[in-house]
Amino acid sequence: MNKKRLGFLGPSGTFSEEAALVYNRQHGSDLQEYSSIAAIVSAVARGDLDEGLVPLENTLEGGVGATLDHLARQEEIYICHELNYPVHQCLMAAEKTDLSRIGQVLSHSHALGQCAGYLSCNLPGAECLPVESTAAAARSVKTRPGTAAIAPRRAAELFNLSLLAEGIQDNDGNATRFVILSLRDHPPTGEDKTSLVLSIPDGPGSLYQVLGYFARREINLTRIESRPSRRIIGDWLFFIDCEGHRTDPGREELWEEIRQAVPFFKLLGSYPVSKSTGAFKG
Repeated sequence: MNKKRLGFLGPSGTFSEEAALVYNRQHGSDLQEYSSIAAIVSAVARGDLDEGLVPLENTLEGGVGATLDHLARQEEIYICHELNYPVHQCLMAAEKTDLSRIGQVLSHSHALGQCAGYLSCNLPGAECLPVESTAAAARSVKTRPGTAAIAPRRAAELFNLSLLAEGIQDNDGNATRFVILSLRDHPPTGEDKTSLVLSIPDGPGSLYQVLGYFARREINLTRIESRPSRRIIGDWLFFIDCEGHRTDPGREELWEEIRQAVPFFKLLGSYPVSKSTGAFKG
């Protein structure tokens, strides 16, 4: 029997790869590296991948725009699993680099934001340069004197860098929620979550009225996030997570009521609620 093909956001040395390795311990997939979230979503839609692991939100930096946009636009793509992964950022540089001589810090924009407090206190004069990934930052600083990277601890091992500081994120509870995309979602397990996205009609109290459909059925919402629709100014999408499976009793009636009340509605899938997971250890 052929293994499932799981795509992740590369290169090696990113938190996305670590999360894929943790997920893979349970699911035994063939890991395939991709350079962008868009490429992963397209590969799943074409059937080149069975599943794709992408970041959805971070404790400190909030929703990942590229993932949210593709979930809203791409037809027949569903969330089938989620994975909450702890994010512990490290500062690293080429060997024998002194902290006082660092003039530039490279990393993904989200990682720089997650470590803003540390950088302000310890490297107030350093220029922060966003790059495509934490691993790309680690790879780059090896040959650039006076620079340091913010990346996972494993990246220092992969690129033979010296660790200057560990756990520099602004909150020890920092974590990224990853979702696994597929052409179908997960069957009911009894401990499930459903994700959906919708827009609301123009007018006073529109969002309140839509949320009332959930309240009247005593359905708990675990997340709600707004994001521009990228069509016209003032047009917003609302991403909602709620407890339960989309096929639970009474849910079909709920979805139909909401469809009739809003301009745009899409179920993004139902999946088991994630259990806490530890960091990857090689």
